[in-house]
Amino acid sequence: MVNERTPVEQAPRERGVNRRWLTVALFASVIVNVFFGGLVAGRLLHREHWGGQSEYVERMGPMAGRVLQHLLAPLGSADRQIVLDTVGARSGDLLQLTHAVREQRDEIVRLFRADNFDRKAVDDAFVELRRRTDALQTAIASAISDAVEKLSPAARKQLQD
Repeated sequence: MVNERTPVEQAPRERGVNRRWLTVALFASVIVNVFFGGLVAGRLLHREHWGGQSEYVERMGPMAGRVLQHLLAPLGSADRQIVLDTVGARSGDLLQLTHAVREQRDEIVRLFRADNFDRKAVDDAFVELRRRTDALQTAIASAISDAVEKLSPAARKQLQD
């Protein structure tokens, strides 16, 4: 009984432990808040990398829109407008072909989920998907080639890989 500490003698040690845990908790909280603050700031500053669609994707579909966005990045405003006017004239066709590809993908998923799996129907659906995808890629290549053909040699040299 002589070695037992009274509650008054134990209090300073417990306060030190509590302060240490409080310091660790506050430090962890600051780290978490800085992390999430960085995510929010990054999302606001770089929307295109977070799944936000550019106006080109909305107007021409995802494949053509992303190609166009990449193509336009290094160009000046006058050259950019030439490309937009040329490709924009075909935006309806590109969007229609994009919808056709999407519908065919949905058809393949429907065939996969059917109670009775029909291998021939799935193979035929994949052939049709390849045909539609090829048509879309051909239309994108043609539209982009027509647009780039109208650019000056100096503007064409600015294009990226």
